[in-house]
Amino acid sequence: MKVSRDKVIAFAAAMAVTMLAVVSVPVVAHAQAVMKVTIPFDFYVGSQSFPAGDYQVQVSNAYVKVFDAKGHSSFALTTPVANRGAIGDGNGQLVFSRYDSYYFLSEVRRGGYSTAQGLTPSHLEVQTAKNSGEKQQLAFGLKQ
Repeated sequence: MKVSRDKVIAFAAAMAVTMLAVVSVPVVAHAQAVMKVTIPFDFYVGSQSFPAGDYQVQVSNAYVKVFDAKGHSSFALTTPVANRGAIGDGNGQLVFSRYDSYYFLSEVRRGGYSTAQGLTPSHLEVQTAKNSGEKQQLAFGLKQ
């Protein structure tokens, strides 16, 4: 069976439009939110280190951006995970994984959502976890 060039181009164009529509839907469905949090310890977002202090957290269904007024900023892609703590619980929580004295942002939970945004562990976090004894998780409340 021979397919004409025009049919192949039309099919490719239709697929591109369909893919764009599918990718765009989640972004529209979940509005971005910017929340504030005070973090009392130095921490990491991926491999980027941050000092203790006041931060703003911008959350969408595909990424998290953490920044402060002093120019510290990091952007991390996220994946949906079960929201195990912030459904209907105020504005949400930042969850940190702690290995000895190292803290890594691991999850962002938003109040009213059934899914949270999980960060993939960075190479630094994986190495720290291997060299550490025990992993603990700490959650800090977000405020608007």
